[in-house]
Amino acid sequence: MLLVVLCIILPTATAYHLTPEFREHSTALDFLRTTNKTFDDLIEGRVSGKCLACELFVEAVQLLVQNNASEDEIVSLLSRACTTLHIESERVCSYIIEEFRSEFLSVVFRLLLHPAWLCYAAIGPSCGEPPNIFPYWNVTIPGGKPARQSLVRPEDGLPTLRVVQFSDVHVDLRYKTGGKKDCGEPLCCREGNSADGAGYWGSLEADCDIPLRTFENALTFAREELKPDFILWTGDIPAHDVWNQSREQQLHHIQITADLISKHFPDTVVYPSLGNHESSPVDSFPPPGSTTEKLSNDWLNKFVEKIWSRWLPPESLPTIGYAGYYAVQHSEKLRIISLNTQYCDNLNFWLYLNNTDPGDMLKWLVEELTWAEKVENKVIIIGHIPTGRSDCLKAFSWNYYRIIDRFEATVVGQYMGHTHQDHFALQYSEESDHHPTSFQFISPSTTTFSDLRPSIRLYTLDGDRKKSTYRPLKSETYLLDLNRANDKNETVWELEYDSMSAYNLTWLTPDTMDQLYRRFKGDRDFFYKTYWQYKFHMQPDRPCDDSCYHYNLCEMITGRSGDPTICKNLSLKEQEKHFQLNKMC
Repeated sequence: MLLVVLCIILPTATAYHLTPEFREHSTALDFLRTTNKTFDDLIEGRVSGKCLACELFVEAVQLLVQNNASEDEIVSLLSRACTTLHIESERVCSYIIEEFRSEFLSVVFRLLLHPAWLCYAAIGPSCGEPPNIFPYWNVTIPGGKPARQSLVRPEDGLPTLRVVQFSDVHVDLRYKTGGKKDCGEPLCCREGNSADGAGYWGSLEADCDIPLRTFENALTFAREELKPDFILWTGDIPAHDVWNQSREQQLHHIQITADLISKHFPDTVVYPSLGNHESSPVDSFPPPGSTTEKLSNDWLNKFVEKIWSRWLPPESLPTIGYAGYYAVQHSEKLRIISLNTQYCDNLNFWLYLNNTDPGDMLKWLVEELTWAEKVENKVIIIGHIPTGRSDCLKAFSWNYYRIIDRFEATVVGQYMGHTHQDHFALQYSEESDHHPTSFQFISPSTTTFSDLRPSIRLYTLDGDRKKSTYRPLKSETYLLDLNRANDKNETVWELEYDSMSAYNLTWLTPDTMDQLYRRFKGDRDFFYKTYWQYKFHMQPDRPCDDSCYHYNLCEMITGRSGDPTICKNLSLKEQEKHFQLNKMC
């Protein structure tokens, strides 16, 4: 609860850095005592500084815990801070705190976290490098890595596979045409009436998700025009009303969207993965055995095991019911692995109790890839949270990076979502030549949240044949012309760009994507006219200054989180600015 409250609260603060006076004190509460200030000063806005405010807030809660305060007293403090600081409306404050009450208090009573770490997770690098509260751990990876071999592009005319990816659909079942787009809450287009209110098909320039009909229209277009051989569905189904969600509502969202996909694609296999918004509360994914049955995620895992069984064979289901991940044989030589990347989510506070290979998922992944290598299968990995982002805890991220390095000849594609933007992240070998081993497609969202046109991604892969690479040959991104849809009730999905025409790439491999990164690095104008426009769907008025340019270059090669060697040329202020721009709470 605290992290989610901070995620809403702290971006509204004005200052970025701890004051020099505060830096002289060992704790935030010590600062209050020696400067004759109180927590009331924080509540009433008489102490400035985002990081300082955060640490004071965390320590105040921890002080209550240490003094055996009741749950009601702690909740009262949180409610008071949220409402008095005018962070959200009284309704949102009361709902969000009650939503996260049980889970948060279950953790905070068992573990007192260092405030600096919590504030780093919520705010970013400007609060300084946090203490390492998570012990590093290693997954055992077998030796015997095959010698690297050059990839040769398949000849034209050979079989291909067409693959559609839907990510971050965030369907809002309470979306209201004409509803207020500026409602004073984190999610709008749901209540009230306005002359320039929510459009029938969705709304730009507003914090709104999409109505169910827009997702169904996307499915219709994909069925009639894109004609996929299979579909990747990479998580985040419910809307962003995270302060007012129940388990029953989350399951209803999953049920209704899965039924829609089945309606439009009755004979097409779908490979889903869980997103951080599927749970209630959001980001709450207790690893198996970490809490009581009442607070566990069995309710979600068992439900999606049943829902996904329409697309997956029985042998893939047990690990879904256990921890939300699975492997499935798509064809004789192609295997799909779906990861529950919420087991590296730094807002999943259950990991603060124990983050060592949650659900034994990475150990299982190594076993799956070892078997696939032995039988000469290729593997596509799907998930939700990109593993190189700061959202992903360092130990998990670095172990995953090592796994991909070891099995670079087996893993032929990684498809993620979460950020709602269109970008990619390269991974490199830890061997002396540091050659590119793999990369992650980070797909744009189908929702408009926030101020983004609804998107669908199509990939063309090397198809089923003897010695197929199953590598992507081309990607295409389609956008809904939302203005035309709302003004004329004509839904037109336009090709925004394809990788072959926009980037002159004949196929998409680690080497060609590394070459593209180097071209962006050497040609800033090319970067602005292509990548920067596509990342946010052709918004020509969105600026990108020098620090933005270097941050985006850094992001392209950040395959593991918390790597000090990647963004070392960016100042903390620059990292903070773009951390907040790209962070999806």
